[in-house]
This record gives sequence, C-alpha cells and structure tokens, in this order.
Amino acid sequence: MTISPAQAHFIKPLLGVFKRTPGADENAYFRLLKDKLSSFEQEDLLAAADHLSTNAENQTWPLLRDCIRACEAARAKRLAAENPRPNIPVPADGPRLPEAAAMRILAADVPEVALRACDGDWIVCLLEFVQDKKRVPTGREIDDCKAQTSRTDAKIEEHCTLANGSALDQMISRMINGIHAKRERVKSAMKEMLRCPASQVAE
Repeated sequence: MTISPAQAHFIKPLLGVFKRTPGADENAYFRLLKDKLSSFEQEDLLAAADHLSTNAENQTWPLLRDCIRACEAARAKRLAAENPRPNIPVPADGPRLPEAAAMRILAADVPEVALRACDGDWIVCLLEFVQDKKRVPTGREIDDCKAQTSRTDAKIEEHCTLANGSALDQMISRMINGIHAKRERVKSAMKEMLRCPASQVAE
C-alpha cells in the first residue's frame, strides 16, 4: 500500500511528539489530516512538522486548521526564498486607497481569496497590497503576501523569545500588540463584508 506524502513527511515525524488527537475519533482525524495536506510538497510538510514539534506545548495533536496553516506558512517561506521579489518600481499614481474601498474590491473580485486570507491571518498584507496597487494580487503576488506575514510572525516570535523586559522590549511589545489588534480588526470587518458583499460593494 502506497504511503501518502502527508503520512510519510508530516504525520510520521510527529508521532513521537503528539500522543492524543483533539477529537474522539483518531482514525477520522488522521484521515482528514492526510486529505487536507495532500496538496503540499514534501519539503513543506517536513518544515511544518519541524515547526510544530519545536513549538509543541503539550502532547495533543494540533487542530486541523493549525496543521494547514503551518504547511501554508512553510510553503510561503520556501516560495519567497526560491523566487525573491524583483525591485520593480511602481508609479505613484494617486493616494493610497482607503481600507473600506480596498475591502470592497476584495469582496467583489476575489471573495474566496479574501476569506482564505482571513482564516490564514494574512488579510492585512492582502488588504495593503490592494490599497497600494489598486488591484487584487495574482499568482506569486498572493504567495508574497503570505510570505510577508510569515516573516513578520517570525520576527514576533524571535522578539518574544529574546525579550528581557527592557523599555525597548516594552515598546516593541506594544507594536506587536498593535499588529495583532489590526489583524483582528481587519479580519472582522472583511468577514462582515463577505457576509453581505452585494450591499457593501454597491455603496
């Protein structure tokens, strides 16, 4: 019987770390996990498994959404490293779009991408792209938005690890709290608009 990449490169490396599944049906959990992670490359699965094992706080397997997010973050980091963004000058043709206008564009043109961005916590980067470029991103530009969020999260994690309570650390902590607060605010507003896009876009 052929072993799936998710089984070989994600589940198997974590069997020594996690002992309990979050639900009552262990077989159903692993079956869903293999299905949801089937689209990821071997190296992304391995990187995600390494991240989850390093940051494990207990012996319960992560929720499915957390496993998916870890794999998405690993893929975004790999793509960012393999395809560094070229320094293409962008003409300054007018002021930045207001948040509400950029959200209406996302809700009208790519609602499914906006929802994925909300669930994956990269909605702020996606929104700021639309504000700056006055259009929705495509292809690699979407991966760039995810990669930018991953880089920000890595810096936040590094600060939390090294923080020693100094005044500078406290200032950076306030900045980090601001980043998280903006993510939650934008996510809430975007999801609300996606629930009733027709009326919002017509405004």
